Amino acid sequence: MDAETATVLRGRAKAALARIKNFIDKDDQTFDKNDIRNKLEKLELTYTEFNKADATLPIESSEMEEFETKYYETKAKLQNILENLSVRTNVYDNSDIFENVSNMKSSNFKLPKINIEHFSGNYKDWPSFKDLYVSLVHDNMCLSNIQKFQYLRGLLLSEPANIIKHIPIT
Repeated sequence: MDAETATVLRGRAKAALARIKNFIDKDDQTFDKNDIRNKLEKLELTYTEFNKADATLPIESSEMEEFETKYYETKAKLQNILENLSVRTNVYDNSDIFENVSNMKSSNFKLPKINIEHFSGNYKDWPSFKDLYVSLVHDNMCLSNIQKFQYLRGLLLSEPANIIKHIPIT
């Protein structure tokens, strides 16, 4: 591959990356899982094409570092959007519900997982348990009442657990 062709191919890859970045940065956009998966695939192909073209050029004209920075930022945003969509549509397991899902358009990092401590009936622990449970589980519109009750049962110990253990999950 000659230098002129490599420069053109590298320019096309940079343009493709910019289009993907613009796609995810649009305001008031609802995302579809398939669109995001397709963009991730296109992003991988774009990276491969850029890398191949850039490798044929002299090292002093390499733009790989700048491209990789934009590539990894865009990939992280796409993966976060896809994870956010999955959290909304999948049945939750005990660890998924406690993930703090932030606005993926303004944030490309993940916040640490929030765990609700088990409640054993100690009165001094009640306010913090109640606040966390209500904000992370009870007020979560994506969960059914049965799922919310199951999470509650899983978080109670000792006397509180005994009090509700006979209530059927229906």
